[in-house]
Amino acid sequence: MKNKTRPVRVAVVGATGIGRHHANWWHLEGAEVCAFVGRTAESIEKTGAMLLETFRIPARGYTSLPEMLTKEQPEIVDVCSPNPCHYGHTKTALEAGCSVLCEKPFVYEPGASRETLLEKAQELVEIADTRGLRLGVCTQYSAGTGILKELYSKYHGTWELRNYCGHLESPAKGRSPDPRRVWVDLSPHPISVLLQLCPDLEIDWDTVETHFSGYAANVRFMGRSHNKEISCTIMTGNRTDPPQNIREFIFNDFRFLIEGERDPQGIYNARVETSLGNYVCEDFMRLLIRDFLAGRPTADGRTALRNLDLMMRFMEKADKQITT
Repeated sequence: MKNKTRPVRVAVVGATGIGRHHANWWHLEGAEVCAFVGRTAESIEKTGAMLLETFRIPARGYTSLPEMLTKEQPEIVDVCSPNPCHYGHTKTALEAGCSVLCEKPFVYEPGASRETLLEKAQELVEIADTRGLRLGVCTQYSAGTGILKELYSKYHGTWELRNYCGHLESPAKGRSPDPRRVWVDLSPHPISVLLQLCPDLEIDWDTVETHFSGYAANVRFMGRSHNKEISCTIMTGNRTDPPQNIREFIFNDFRFLIEGERDPQGIYNARVETSLGNYVCEDFMRLLIRDFLAGRPTADGRTALRNLDLMMRFMEKADKQITT
């Protein structure tokens, strides 16, 4: 008999919200979701029951990350905790010898300067590099960028990016207007797609125009890639009216609208809508997790650093333009 390869052991920090969907993707991709970390004994009981009932994942719950790491010894930790916890949880997991996939934004604490955040993020990248561990950030639309580019080439032939727009909006959910919160929550996604399209992107910071007001945080600027100019727009917002979500990317005036649908087995997929036809593929988050398991993070630590730097620089520009 052939020996079966042992599944990779994965633990999720924060499995109540978006983390429960991460747990399901890890499970569907063949990993063993062995454990999760929550805040209280009560939340652990509820989350454990939900994971078992909804996804058939018999994960063990902990309120202590160090205790979980010692007892479970996972190979990968998926950090889905609140933003201010990302740095501490990622560092603890890396120092325990685990590869880490961290939710966006990579490192963020309200009120912290860009320099402070980048120092902390750089520290995490160096720990991962020194220990030979994988480190990635959950910007799942970057995992689908190749699909969008292939569709563009299918319909338009040769590929040369001249104009880019990334537009994401999510429900306000009763939260008060706060453009900075909106920007931090959503901008890493369209920034990640742009960096995937143009890894050598150079921004003309004198051209940056920002509009941060109410539920909207938008940025326009000119960039250069392969010595060619690119007009770029990033739009983020919270919605109080339908549609609840907008996931739109425009390459050279060709529009991709990303929606979701479930297949007959109940598995969530991505539906890419265009004016020339629709295309159904696997969910982009599932693709990102699959690539991470295969040892090729879609957005690795250094890409996450660049994303964080741009997110903060644009926000600094907005702060200056508001006050002048």
